[in-house]
Amino acid sequence: MAEKAGGPGTYVTPTPAVPAVALPHVMRQGQFLRFVSATLSWSTGHMLVIMTNSFLVYDMTGSGLWLAALGAAIAVPQFIFAGVGGVLADRVSRKIMLVSGASIGGATMSVLAALAFAGALEPWHIVASGVAFGAALGNDWTARQAFITNIVDRRQLVRAVSFDQTAFHVSRVTAPLMGGLLLATTGAGGAFVLGAIVFIISALLLLSLHPKQHIEDRHPRIWEGISDALQKLRADRVVVVVMVFTAINAVFLGGFVYLAPVFATDVLGGGSVEQGAILTGMGIGAVAGALWLGGRGSVRRAGLGMLVTNAVTVVAIGGFSLSTMLAASIAFATVAGTVNAIHITLGTVAIQTRVEDEMRGRIFGVYEMAWGFFPAGGLVFGALVAAIGPEPALMVGVIGTGLVTAIIWLVSPATRAYTLRQ
Repeated sequence: MAEKAGGPGTYVTPTPAVPAVALPHVMRQGQFLRFVSATLSWSTGHMLVIMTNSFLVYDMTGSGLWLAALGAAIAVPQFIFAGVGGVLADRVSRKIMLVSGASIGGATMSVLAALAFAGALEPWHIVASGVAFGAALGNDWTARQAFITNIVDRRQLVRAVSFDQTAFHVSRVTAPLMGGLLLATTGAGGAFVLGAIVFIISALLLLSLHPKQHIEDRHPRIWEGISDALQKLRADRVVVVVMVFTAINAVFLGGFVYLAPVFATDVLGGGSVEQGAILTGMGIGAVAGALWLGGRGSVRRAGLGMLVTNAVTVVAIGGFSLSTMLAASIAFATVAGTVNAIHITLGTVAIQTRVEDEMRGRIFGVYEMAWGFFPAGGLVFGALVAAIGPEPALMVGVIGTGLVTAIIWLVSPATRAYTLRQ
């Protein structure tokens, strides 16, 4: 029988009674280490896509509207394939889904590299490639989140999710530095080649894994499967709040990341190196936040933690939007990265511990659909930059996200009271 896990209508599959001493630390488990390494390689490619493509489009065109087009090209397929991928993750091998996503990323980066070295790269090539990246991202991230429980024990989820998030955040440190350096020295071709290589490494690491996954005997239609997930969500207010936070923050943080080249060039008077420094600062903070949470292993007042960290993220990015000095901008980005990483990990663990494996793919499909608004941030804020300029555009996001955080704090006692017990 299934065992209730903290919310009405939410269940998790019970774990066999294994003595705690029989479980090695998650970072001493070979399969998990390979999975984390694959995440690091994949996320390095993902960050190179975001960093190099947004910079190149703005550098080629000088137009916020082109950034908006790039955001839309990624956002629409990411949103669609997240929903489809969520259903597939409950009925086919999640490992194969992950390998496919990394392979699509590597192939697309290879095509862009060839165009760049041939001197034929145009802005529309980069925007068009966003469709493939968006489809791969929606499919990949959904399966990745659902996949963790197939290789670690449920009692180790806080550490597993935290260290997996750490690998993702490490790429936010290294990829902008490498991307900025390569753009400044070798041009677009070198950055695209590196992206292709790390995507291929990720695919090879994933192929070496041997996970356990229960595949449903019943195969619902795709939209029926999404409908089942939405019905499950309605029964758990904490998970619904996680989804709302994710969608709002995705637009806000997407706007921040996509506007990084605008702030680096137009506000701070720099270029790709300054853009890389800002994104690296945010990545360093994210690594620190994820490592701190992984080291703790648990946070009892998880709901309050989600609310506080989101509020501090809003304040930090508000400070960034007002800054005219590179050092101050990096400092604000670092603080935002630290608290946002804790917020995201707490939300992810809330889903992992409140949903059974048979439904986990579909729930994370909805979660990834919410994250699909991240590139939409490029669309929204790119249009705002064209209309009112970068500083007011980002401040619109600060005010809007701050209001949503305050409203959730006031009207959701279930979130304020949510505790995490491992």
